[in-house]
Amino acid sequence: MKSILARKNKVFFSVLLLAFFPVFVFAQTMTVTGTVKDTEGNTIPGATILVVGTTNGTATDLDGKYSLEVEKGDILRFSYIGYKTQEIRISDQKVLNVTLESGSIDIDEVVAIGYGTQRKGDITSAVASVKSEDFIQGKVQDAAELIKGKVAGLTITKGNGDPNAESTIRLRGVLSLEGSNSPLVLIDGIEGNLGTVAPENIASIDVLKDASAAAIYGTRGANGVILITTKSGKRDTKTRAIYSGYTSVSSFGKTLDFMGPNEIRQQLTSFKDKGYDTDWLEAVTRNAFTHNHNLNISGGTGKTTYSGDFNYRNEEGVIIDTYNKEMRISFDLSHWMLNDMLKINLNMVKGLHENSATNASNGGASNIYRQAIIHNPTEPIWNEDGSYFENFQVNYYYNPVGMVKERKGNYDSEWTRITGNITFEPVKGWQTNLMLATRRSKGHDKGYYTSEYYSQKMENHTGYAYHSLADSRTDYLDLTSKYNAHFNEHRLDALIGYSYQYNVNEGFNANNFDFQNDFFEYNNIGVGSALKKGDAGMGSYKNDNTLIGFFGRVSYGYANKYNALISIRHEGSSKFGENNKWGNFPSASLGWTISNEEFMRSLNWIDNLKLRAGFGVTGVIPQSSYLSLTRYSLGSQYYYENGQWNPGLIIASNPNPDLKWEKSTEYNVGLEFSFLNDRIGGSVDVYTKKTSDMLWWFDVPTPPNLYNQTLANVGEMRNRGVEIAINGSPVKGMEFKWESTVTASFNDNKLLSLSNDLYETANQHDEAWLGEPITIPTQRLEVGKSIGNFFGLKSVGVSENGLWLIENPETGEAEEFNDNMLNNDKYRQYLGNAIPKVYLGWSNTFRYKNFDLSFLLTSQLGFQILNEPRAFYENNSIAYNRLESVLDAPYGGEYTLSSSQKQTIVSYYLENGDFVKMTNLTFGYDVPLKGNKYVRKIRAYVSGDNLFCITNYSGLDPELSNNDVLSSGIDWRDKYPSIRSFTFGLNITF
Repeated sequence: MKSILARKNKVFFSVLLLAFFPVFVFAQTMTVTGTVKDTEGNTIPGATILVVGTTNGTATDLDGKYSLEVEKGDILRFSYIGYKTQEIRISDQKVLNVTLESGSIDIDEVVAIGYGTQRKGDITSAVASVKSEDFIQGKVQDAAELIKGKVAGLTITKGNGDPNAESTIRLRGVLSLEGSNSPLVLIDGIEGNLGTVAPENIASIDVLKDASAAAIYGTRGANGVILITTKSGKRDTKTRAIYSGYTSVSSFGKTLDFMGPNEIRQQLTSFKDKGYDTDWLEAVTRNAFTHNHNLNISGGTGKTTYSGDFNYRNEEGVIIDTYNKEMRISFDLSHWMLNDMLKINLNMVKGLHENSATNASNGGASNIYRQAIIHNPTEPIWNEDGSYFENFQVNYYYNPVGMVKERKGNYDSEWTRITGNITFEPVKGWQTNLMLATRRSKGHDKGYYTSEYYSQKMENHTGYAYHSLADSRTDYLDLTSKYNAHFNEHRLDALIGYSYQYNVNEGFNANNFDFQNDFFEYNNIGVGSALKKGDAGMGSYKNDNTLIGFFGRVSYGYANKYNALISIRHEGSSKFGENNKWGNFPSASLGWTISNEEFMRSLNWIDNLKLRAGFGVTGVIPQSSYLSLTRYSLGSQYYYENGQWNPGLIIASNPNPDLKWEKSTEYNVGLEFSFLNDRIGGSVDVYTKKTSDMLWWFDVPTPPNLYNQTLANVGEMRNRGVEIAINGSPVKGMEFKWESTVTASFNDNKLLSLSNDLYETANQHDEAWLGEPITIPTQRLEVGKSIGNFFGLKSVGVSENGLWLIENPETGEAEEFNDNMLNNDKYRQYLGNAIPKVYLGWSNTFRYKNFDLSFLLTSQLGFQILNEPRAFYENNSIAYNRLESVLDAPYGGEYTLSSSQKQTIVSYYLENGDFVKMTNLTFGYDVPLKGNKYVRKIRAYVSGDNLFCITNYSGLDPELSNNDVLSSGIDWRDKYPSIRSFTFGLNITF
């Protein structure tokens, strides 16, 4: 395999290197200067001036001035968002002042499309672009939160309040059962995570939604692509410094109503009254404060641009001893030489992160939040001698304050990204770029459970220490050569390229226990006595993989009416089986700007009307290395040698030389429109996407197989939907303006197959198991139906014995609950679906003089939620604290649940999840500073996040993260509750 990859690399790499040695072309140049203003005489800073047909351009400085080297006969294009673009041919003038009129959609706005950019007017795919001026303000933790609700079809959720949790992103439904369902995120062309870049340092976020745009990324593009472009300096601009800072206070948005001391003393639970009045949740929570500071410095001369960004964040979690401390530094430097034929760029990013070893998002009995809500409110926190009060007679019942205080340590991580670009443009319009980059990340987790920690007391141990190290490295090489030319009414852009990516991951861990005292904690792990007894632990791992791609793209436009784009990627991965190392990923799309046709001239109320259609093939790559190979591990099969039993080598997976990527084929039709001098505009997209060769683990006989499961490409799944985005300016006065955007999306999912002639499995699988003591599946994955279907017992009431009345689907009659019903399909039936059918977003911005007010409403409709806290704590049989709602008679009937009704899942715990949420509300004021030469602008704002939610759901928050697609729609009892935040921020431009 390596020889095949190497041979293809050498041939293609040699051909592309020839692009660096063309013939130099010289021409007579001159310098043009001037000022760009609007129709009211105000200067426009940041306006773009570009020589048509080239990448030679600049931007106006803060005073609206520019300077640019041009050739006689060049055409200069002047553009700025919200203004009509002007094109002026250069003759002998050296001073050229321009006035831009506000008006039509800027078709010359540049949008990132992957390995380059494209004019907005030439785009033929479903691409959405959000600029920094439209980002959400307030307490923003990662890049995704900046554009929440602003891109139709892009779902962004953060269903818990953990300060270290990143947003979950989905684009156009669920495509895979075993592969990733998250979009590819590229930061300045390099794959990365949403949290690795400071939100304040982002200039724009472009989303490639359909396969005709994303196919250029091959096996990584099936779930869409998010392109993040960070801020950089501009040529011939003065040095500018911007400070952005805010402080925020957060608390839980909602808490559950558990029984208090009065109910305990009324003997409404099995607890005994211990005589105390303890609020356990209050004992482990706080009002959490966050402060965030960002400083950006940028500028440039005629030959060099620079930009530096520093960000520091200190965010407390509402659960005590949880936090997120982060520092991120980035630097970007570009230099032009040889009469702008050669450009060298260097970009560096460094990030440091720290969080506590108190992981409040742990599942199971070690979850701090769970222990706080189930505890007896009449028990004390401490005994009289100062030790923690514990009651080990109750299973899985531990003091949550002791869990926080007696776990020491912190988890550190750091990441570094270094990118270098060499761009050579010997002939205007022909650019060849070599990008070399490396991304490194390290993690070091260290922690210690003191001898007072509950597990140490129960197991009669005296302290447990651990260290774990993780190290990953990704090396990149991209070599691209592109050519663009404009002649008469024709516009041509062509790109060819080669991409190489190598990933390696390794780690080490060690643990020891039974220390003489807690003095050293994790800092002297070798002194624990378990090491001497041979009971200490140690382990390590290492894996790697390689991804190589050859790609090309051609875009053609004629008369600003007709556009076409064709691309293909030929890609190989070491993760694939020996028989399927390489795959092809083509795409094609067409665009017709109807509004530019002659027969539309009389309809002057139509500013833009464009029809586009696209097709593309993308892929989903296996998430782990070596899945196509026979893997071994030391397992439970032991052999006897030299007087002792040793673990034997066992098979961990079967080989599959036919393993390959999941293939996703998508068709998209879209319509873009703008009417009434851009008072209203938007887009509508209709798509259908089919995933074939979907990965699934199949049960296989042993023998002849060595392992009882094989990963193979068999399944098929379909997604289809509609996306709508409407933006408008209902009021557009001189002093008062109102801008509004509505996004809506609908998606329908269906599992088409899970078997073929070689691998056959049952057409239905039970998924989404709950933990003990319920321990039953709650959803069924079935061919012919969508994923996320709840499947279980339908309850219709409570019997006089206090047991659930369960509907028999065959007869429609109600029968009293018994254990034989739990896994009996005679009684189980479909009860609803966990995945929302409709997603909505509505953002508004009001501006009056120097004041502005903006808000964002988000909504999800057409889904059900399994309220797991109710299933566990709305039951009289448990030995823990209970929800107050356990006193209510279900369905408004006569009888309540008896203590003989065991905890289980019935339809009574399924609720309608529909909601409308005030996601963000911001009020701002721009301080007038005319004539101040030191401080150019001051903006102050107050902001609220997650302010209220309109819903009938009785749980904490109906907005769920749904990280695991096979257990979507479950509001887990152990999740870190979502938070509400209030923020005060200040932005100062120097």
